[in-house]
Amino acid sequence: MPKFDHKWISPISFSSEGLAKILREILDELGYEFKRDNVQKQFDKVFMIVPLMRFSYAFRFIVEKPSEFIVDLYDTQPTHSSVIPYIEIDPVNEDNIKDIQKMLRLMVKKLPREPWKFTKGQRLMHGAIMPEFRKARKAWERIGVKGI
Repeated sequence: MPKFDHKWISPISFSSEGLAKILREILDELGYEFKRDNVQKQFDKVFMIVPLMRFSYAFRFIVEKPSEFIVDLYDTQPTHSSVIPYIEIDPVNEDNIKDIQKMLRLMVKKLPREPWKFTKGQRLMHGAIMPEFRKARKAWERIGVKGI
C-alpha cells in the first residue's frame, strides 16, 4: 500500500447531497465523533474554451475521533450539461488511514453500486472518454478500498 500524507480526492457516481445523508449514518454507526459544517469548494467550468472559476456548496464532516480528518462532498459542473460529484478527504496519513478505509468500505456496502462505477447515462452526459472515470477507479484503488 502506498504511503499517505496528503489530501485524497475522487469523482463519485452519486450526488453529494444523497451521499451526505449516508455518510452521516455511517459516522454514527461507527461511533465516530464529528461536526457538520457548510463550505464552498472552487472548481473550473469551461465556457467555449475559457475556464471560468465557480464555487459549489460542500457538505463538510469534521471527524474528531477516533482520528482527525475532514470529509467534503460536493458537486462540480465542468460543462453546461454535466454534474460530477466529488469526495475529498484531508488529511490522509498513517495515523488515520485505517479509520478512513473502514468508513469508505462501509459506504461502498451501503450504496447500490460502487461509487467509482458510473452508469452509461452518466458517461454519455459527461463525455464517454472524460478522465474522471479512470481517476475515480484509480483513487479508490490507491486508498485501498476498491477490490476489497
